[in-house]
Amino acid sequence: MTGRPPSPAAQPFTGDSRSIHRLVLDVRRGEIPAYASTPAVAHRTLAGLLDERSTRLLPSAADSVFAPEARPAGQGRPTVPFLPRTRLLTPEERRTAVECFARALAAGELTSGPAVAEFEQALAEFLGLPHAVATSSGTDALVIALRAVGVGPDDEVIMPANSFAATENAVFACGAVPVLVDVDPERHTLDPALVEAAVTPRTRAVLPVHLHGRLADAAGVHRVARDHGLRVVEDACQAIGVTGVGRHSDAAVLSFNPYKNFGLTGKAGAVLTRDGELHARMEQLAYHGFAPGEKNVKTDVWGLNAKIDNSTATVALGLLPGLTLNNYRRAFLAHRYLDALAGLDAAGELVLPAFTDDHAWHLFPVRAAAGEAARDALRARLHAAGVETDVYYPVLTHHQRTPLREKLFGGVSLPRTEELNTTVFHLPLHNGLSATEQDRVIEALHAAVHATAH
Repeated sequence: MTGRPPSPAAQPFTGDSRSIHRLVLDVRRGEIPAYASTPAVAHRTLAGLLDERSTRLLPSAADSVFAPEARPAGQGRPTVPFLPRTRLLTPEERRTAVECFARALAAGELTSGPAVAEFEQALAEFLGLPHAVATSSGTDALVIALRAVGVGPDDEVIMPANSFAATENAVFACGAVPVLVDVDPERHTLDPALVEAAVTPRTRAVLPVHLHGRLADAAGVHRVARDHGLRVVEDACQAIGVTGVGRHSDAAVLSFNPYKNFGLTGKAGAVLTRDGELHARMEQLAYHGFAPGEKNVKTDVWGLNAKIDNSTATVALGLLPGLTLNNYRRAFLAHRYLDALAGLDAAGELVLPAFTDDHAWHLFPVRAAAGEAARDALRARLHAAGVETDVYYPVLTHHQRTPLREKLFGGVSLPRTEELNTTVFHLPLHNGLSATEQDRVIEALHAAVHATAH
């Protein structure tokens, strides 16, 4: 790979999951074709590296974009932690965040200010959707989106059971009832055929979740919703940058929690839409029912105090140029896992995810083919070898110990979701994972599978 400039025949690079998928395959083959990057702020850093045809895109480079080898962990701590809090941001990102916050602090523009609209515009440009409302959390964004499409008391919202509690809580916050539907066992996301079977006269909306960062069958869900006059809100909190997000729905919701692919220094989120009227409604709901652009003039009965702070938006703008570089790192490491673990999948010991172009690789899920006991044994052996794993959402919605459990979910049976919940675990995969750490995970997993099998 050399530093020659792109040729006139350079293929477009938009920074979405489809273009990153292609780039990973190119780099893994040892070459970077000429790319012509679009001007979105979110992939400015990666675009610069592509313009240079830079070898830094390889983990083996002296100044690689991948994390350097981490210092040894303290006594009794895992040598490969699942997601170390000290590495949520790189040292450079931490410096940027401090500088950005200092500017907002000096200007006194903490809660409101120009960075909010600028960040919303940059998000919309990157995702190819015309309207964005940046919020104080992904949960608030879900509530705003559901209320904006008309979800209210006693309505039903169809959703999966294997998501974070924010998904169901947003439905409850609208006074509505979650209706749980089983998933496609390969995608781990809502099965559109089963969605259709769950529609009743009370159904108002469908809420698919792009779990682990992989796009649900959004087109299939949209077809069912269209046929029954339903609204669709995508929980895309784990799927920023995935090709197709927001294209088959009324609204798509993102999270910028520090643990996400694009994480900030606190909780934040956004909701995006193609519908101008819906956007105006969401703006009102996000800030006390006020008319957009008018100070303290209510034109709606009520609204939340849920707009992103200007200080947080300022930090977001400072970090935004590295968004697609983070997605590239994760996709590259995911492909590296799949290459190294392919033999275990072929032998029927593990079930690995597919390397698809509709994935942000927020998490790397692995299934123990032999069931729950085998999964627990594997995790114990990995822990003993110094590798920390996780079951990210250990309790399904209909198994939570809440007062409404029996009333709402007593008769619910979701065999595919429940089987996945007992066999899936997650390997370390984050923006700060080094290739050397990943090698330790791979070596330990091979050893653990061999020991468990014998």
